[in-house]
Amino acid sequence: MRTQLSLAFVITLLCQNLIACGDDGADGTAETGGKSGTGGRDATGGKSPEGGEAGSSEPPRVTPEEPGTVYGIVTDIGTGAGVSGARVEAGGQSTTTDERGTFELDGLDEGEVTLAISAEDYAPAFASAEIGDTTQPVLARMKKQGTPQSYSTSSARTLSEVTEAGPYAVILEPDSLDTDDTELTISITPLDPTKEGDALPGTLVAGGATSTLLVPVTFAEFSILDSNGERVNLRDSASAIVELPIPPALRDEYPLDSKIHCYAYDPSTGKWEDFVEGTVQISSVDGTSPVLAASVRHFSWYGGAPEGDDCVDVYVKVVSAVDGKPLGNARVEATPGTTSYTDADGVALVRSTAGRSNYVAYQTGLDVDGSLTGMKGAKYIEFGRVDEELVGLVQKPCTGDPSPTPGQSGVRGSANTPLVLEVGRVTGVLYEATGILSAGEGTSQIQVVVQEGIPGPDGSIENPMTTSGARIWFSEVGGDSEPIELEEITGSGVYMPSAEIVVTAGKEYALSIDGDGNGSIDGSGSAFAIGTVEWTNPADGDTVDSSNFTASWSDTGSEVGGEAYAPVYQAVISSDDGSDASVYIGTDREYMVESYLNPGEGLLPGTYTGTVFGFSGAFSAGNVTISNNITGQGVTGLFYSFSSSSEDITFTVE
Repeated sequence: MRTQLSLAFVITLLCQNLIACGDDGADGTAETGGKSGTGGRDATGGKSPEGGEAGSSEPPRVTPEEPGTVYGIVTDIGTGAGVSGARVEAGGQSTTTDERGTFELDGLDEGEVTLAISAEDYAPAFASAEIGDTTQPVLARMKKQGTPQSYSTSSARTLSEVTEAGPYAVILEPDSLDTDDTELTISITPLDPTKEGDALPGTLVAGGATSTLLVPVTFAEFSILDSNGERVNLRDSASAIVELPIPPALRDEYPLDSKIHCYAYDPSTGKWEDFVEGTVQISSVDGTSPVLAASVRHFSWYGGAPEGDDCVDVYVKVVSAVDGKPLGNARVEATPGTTSYTDADGVALVRSTAGRSNYVAYQTGLDVDGSLTGMKGAKYIEFGRVDEELVGLVQKPCTGDPSPTPGQSGVRGSANTPLVLEVGRVTGVLYEATGILSAGEGTSQIQVVVQEGIPGPDGSIENPMTTSGARIWFSEVGGDSEPIELEEITGSGVYMPSAEIVVTAGKEYALSIDGDGNGSIDGSGSAFAIGTVEWTNPADGDTVDSSNFTASWSDTGSEVGGEAYAPVYQAVISSDDGSDASVYIGTDREYMVESYLNPGEGLLPGTYTGTVFGFSGAFSAGNVTISNNITGQGVTGLFYSFSSSSEDITFTVE
């Protein structure tokens, strides 16, 4: 008998997506705005006179020149939709976002400013901008807050939020909080930087006399509210223990007993301040997941992020996705890394940690004649991103500011060969992508389904319609081959390779998505290709001792992936008469079997059936919180791989 349940569920999901795409296309909303072009600019970043052509037949645009002003968009990192009604505060000024998540805040003093952003049901967010003589762009992402849990200050208690990486937890001692209120709620908002790094507040730079880049590992935000909705924190002399799971993709780098610096975000400086050193250990909640355990003295955004050892300084050139002309005054962010603004030639210098990094650029524009937005004089933002592992750049210490590096002629990311970032106009359209990856000789495949529409109040697309004309690239992470552009099955919103491809189990692959097909990358995500998963213990027909029973399985992807290969497995062992069971969800390929009904004890005697299944990426299995792993500006979605069907086993427990 084969394990059909999980695979059938996946296939059903895919079929439902395909049917929905086909059915909704005829009556979906026409207010997409996603396929319109954007206009031309001159070489100084678009400051052509109003009504001028700037050497192009495209509509004229200029960068808004309003000193002391920021114009921005606040979006949900999980859905990609704009967050309406969010309060934005900075420099004594405040405003709220409109129904599309956009805002404008003026009256700000020149210099670096930190924006504090709050919205109901979201963890607090922070962004920064360099205020000058032109309107500055701001893109901020917010994370939905974890489930509120009640807490009485007189008790010792462990509260947790379970995710596919493991449980995020806080361990509180009695009377450790600075309040007399007994009706408290605590929310733990998990954040996996391998999927949701854009939602981290500020830039990943440590405070102190000399700035230092940080390498993100695991983070969470802890909010404790009293009965009036006011934030509560620890007493001056008190502390608490937090446990933050190590993301599966990073577990080979941070094994048990590793020491990791832990930082809390300080909104007053826009930096991450060093508090204590944490240790990687086994979770006290599930007894399985590796977590970073550390002591905290103040609840806020908190996490593990060692100081980077090797960094590179990267030249980035920002150009229009329409005509390729350079864009001045664009903000460039490297993650992990620093931020900068482009000069009149569209060039900026940023520092990032060596290895794979994410680079984004965005800039404000002004629709002079209304031809781009339908509203004369309307502001808008252009955006683009790229995930790159730049090879050949001179590595430097991660302290101090970026600086020119001689002797790198011809190396991508150097002064004469900058990394090019194309940006295109952000619209109110939301694109949702579902990518499924499979490996195997003669059966390798990647398929992506894309839908689009206007997001509703909950962030999901209302009346979704198929997306034709998107551009999607598929590539091996760290591989030497060029990305493959997927082709659409005509009019279906389904994108696949035009020729046979080879997907190797154990390797990591990435999707880059240009939802509106305008030439700029809007979002991306990655997942490992899962191998064939088979039981190794027990074998079919075995008899085992309930008091000393370790179940195990193999995965052919581990042969190629090595320690970096960390999919999540779900093993279910259930008795034929329904009297007992055991369930495991984690990244290990073995576990000590315990009774689900009687924790800490072995299984009851009887006949059992065992099923095991593996997956990587944003695929839901069990009662855990799953975060989308395709993220970007106006793009969201799921990219995952699941194991081939494995044989069920039947065995006897004595």
